[in-house]
Amino acid sequence: MSMIAFNDKFDLAANIRCSDKSLTHRAFILAAIADGVSTISNVTFSQDVVSTIRALEALGAEIRIEGNSAAVKPIALPKSEVTINCGNSGTTARLLAGLVSGLGVKAVFVGDDSLIQRPMRRVVEPLRRLGAQIEYKPGSLFVCQGGSLHGAVINAEVNSAQVKSAVLLAGLFAEGQTEYIEQMPTRNHTELLLAELGADIKTSYKNGKYSVSVKKSRPNAFDVELPNDPSATAYSVALALLRGQENTFTNVLVNPTRMGFYNVLKRSGAKLSICNIHTVLGEQVGDICVKCSTLSPIAATAHDVCDGIDEIPLLATMALFIKGEHHFECVGELVHKECNRVEAIEHMANVVHQQCSFDGANLTVISDGVVPCGKRFKTFDDHRIAMCGAVLSIIAGSGCIDSAPFDISYPQFLDSLGIRPLKLGLIGTNILQSVSPRMQTYLAMQAGVCCSYGIVTLAADVSDAELLRVIDSYDGLNVTMPFKIRVAQLLNADIPAVNTVGKGIVPQSTDGYGLVHSLQKHGVDFVNKPLWIVGAGGAAQSCVSELLNYGCKMRVFNRTAQNARLLRDRYGLPDEVADPVGMLTFIPECTYEQGLSLPNSCKFVFISAYMGYSAIREKAEARGLTVVDGFEMNYFQGTVGFSLWTGTPVQDDYEGYLAYVKEFDYI
Repeated sequence: MSMIAFNDKFDLAANIRCSDKSLTHRAFILAAIADGVSTISNVTFSQDVVSTIRALEALGAEIRIEGNSAAVKPIALPKSEVTINCGNSGTTARLLAGLVSGLGVKAVFVGDDSLIQRPMRRVVEPLRRLGAQIEYKPGSLFVCQGGSLHGAVINAEVNSAQVKSAVLLAGLFAEGQTEYIEQMPTRNHTELLLAELGADIKTSYKNGKYSVSVKKSRPNAFDVELPNDPSATAYSVALALLRGQENTFTNVLVNPTRMGFYNVLKRSGAKLSICNIHTVLGEQVGDICVKCSTLSPIAATAHDVCDGIDEIPLLATMALFIKGEHHFECVGELVHKECNRVEAIEHMANVVHQQCSFDGANLTVISDGVVPCGKRFKTFDDHRIAMCGAVLSIIAGSGCIDSAPFDISYPQFLDSLGIRPLKLGLIGTNILQSVSPRMQTYLAMQAGVCCSYGIVTLAADVSDAELLRVIDSYDGLNVTMPFKIRVAQLLNADIPAVNTVGKGIVPQSTDGYGLVHSLQKHGVDFVNKPLWIVGAGGAAQSCVSELLNYGCKMRVFNRTAQNARLLRDRYGLPDEVADPVGMLTFIPECTYEQGLSLPNSCKFVFISAYMGYSAIREKAEARGLTVVDGFEMNYFQGTVGFSLWTGTPVQDDYEGYLAYVKEFDYI
């Protein structure tokens, strides 16, 4: 988990250096069955592309990577009985279903939880009609069982370039002719590449339908520098248009079947032009020029959607900043993407108080053009929704997204925007439910600081070397159990336990600061008062040290008597303290905590373990005592850490933070 808070600053790069993902997949696949060694340069090794590369290697291709280039030695003797792990990549699964069927080998196709939910029957059934033996198996996408293929005429049942490509790849190995007929032409990268590389392929229009025919043949080896991705470029174009900037983005694939996003914006008033057009492996490549424009409501036809399905969420994001009623036809396919992208669009619209509706086919967005800042957007772990959330946050002035899966398709996304967030995080064990990511991104939005905040779960017995490596890889880290004392020792801190470390700052604990400020906020009279402390860990030690500055007399209780004694000896605390006015517990709910008695003299209790049940809390509430929650301590100590890492003063805005948290049902 890694949340990112954005401000309104960005600096667009002219050359985004993100190879077109569709071409990259296909270039590697065709190189793996070519008649010699191929070289591919300007490769973006996104997670999806790496999934395809690893799968081709499993099938027998030899792929040598140097920098952003690769040399591919084709499959000589296909390996059988292999597992093809497609990760999150639908392109990998569907295209390689065609290739594996053609190779006639046995392979089990698997993927992540998201991919397993996506429709695969659309590609399996056409391949079966060519003779492919494919079965469904629980826990996998499907299983190819080998067998020989024969040509057939396949009429497309869905508008899918992936299905078409799978059929054409299988057709390269089939006896006779394989023909694929589409009602509406989808992106044609596979047929363009096959034709350019000498495969036996023909395209035509029959009775208004687009037809591609292929016969058994083998593509020639090739050398290519891949152009940049128009889908990736679209996010920079959107930012330029919404901010009123002029930019030129170079070396971009401008295949007409990929220009739906740009065609829609042109009709909406965007001043976009393409220059320096040339051809790479049969594909049109050029520079996209953006001029300052005034945009009117957006309308995307079914044809536009077919030519830009992945950019529809981005167009809907832009629509939120444009006053009017916006229409997107035939977008039902979005429901079957990495997440239900229609629901994701509805979520973004709802968060910024705009209207969005979907009738099962068509999407409508109604906006007044006024988008509030400082909102948090769910990404549903979808890379394109995450990038839309980033655009929305930046143009709004501030905002955050709850995960950053950019590596799936566009690892250089933030670099292309000139955005380099401070890398902050939390290390510990069993910390996935921590509220620190929400808190730190809230502080960042309030302060106008761009930063990421991630959760780093480590095993308690992680090596010192690995622990130090993780610490060094972050600009700033919060440290929680069981590492507070250990990190203090490794960093030679002047205090026994730390919870805040970072580049250029002295390792320290802000627990005591957080405790004192939360007690003061509730008007608790603790100065010079007797207190009972439950626990002897890092937080307890830091708070005891701080409370001594306020003249408090404290007795320590702990399940392990030796640890309590060590804490007493370290700070010279008494063995007995009578009639405490407060009981402060720094341990989670457990049998020991349940068995503790709450003295009649207590006026308040402090519970650090705010995420779970506490017997002490229950006893205090039953008596009507003041209960101070560790949630507040967490906030106040977090503000200190944020200030140290960013050099930015933080104003006390606990009420605003609490409202922000409640808005998203975190507590």
